Amino acid sequence: RLDIEDGRWQWRWRGADETRGEASLSIAGSRIRWSLDPPPPAGDIELIPEAERWLSFQVPDARQLTTVPPLPRLPCDSAAYDHLVAMLRALITPRFAGRVTHWPDWPIPVRATEAMSGGLDLAACLREAVSIWQQGDSPFVWDDDATWGVRLAHYAGATRSPPMQLQITRLDDAGRPLRARIAVGDDYTAGERIFAVRAMAHELAHAALLWGHSPDREHLLWGAAPPLRADPSVDERRAVELLHRLPEGLDLNLYGPAKESRR
Repeated sequence: RLDIEDGRWQWRWRGADETRGEASLSIAGSRIRWSLDPPPPAGDIELIPEAERWLSFQVPDARQLTTVPPLPRLPCDSAAYDHLVAMLRALITPRFAGRVTHWPDWPIPVRATEAMSGGLDLAACLREAVSIWQQGDSPFVWDDDATWGVRLAHYAGATRSPPMQLQITRLDDAGRPLRARIAVGDDYTAGERIFAVRAMAHELAHAALLWGHSPDREHLLWGAAPPLRADPSVDERRAVELLHRLPEGLDLNLYGPAKESRR
């Protein structure tokens, strides 16, 4: 659940046929209640908040309001995104079409067997990358005995393009990621340790299911070149936390500026 205080907020609703009405949202603990006046007709409706703290959103039918939660307009440090939900939506769209997807459990185990590339211990690099992510509610834990999660796959004697890549290799019965590998060949030497660790921290961001790349060079997921930073930005950590808290299957395409432009 998102950390939203109890309260009551005024909204407006708009139907696909341009009919309009008033709405109110009440939150008490885990209970969310809507009141729409007058009741909207069948079909798509848009909910438009009076308060800036909320994002507008759409539902196919007013009866589905209980299945589409209101989301707050969470701030984002990066000028590349209007708010945190917009950033999260952009980063999960390339693989998951903007829908919230989870691993079957949390945190995600990571493991590696011995792997050497040009005198560089790749397994130690991955362990260091995991430790970089281990702040607060970390999405990762090192577990040598894990039977699911992320593992290092070293292709000895080969070079790869790209030199490092996360690949989801198995889904569970519900279609969620179950196993993934960080594939790397002999592309790094002992003198390139810092770059290998940064690349692995970048791939772990993908393993946290932020699959896309950011246009912001201050993000670990900057996509124009190898990452310039060694650790996740505040934006990226908060995006991972938000993804973990949102209900699985939620369509983030329902929220945000594209809907607000209809006001």
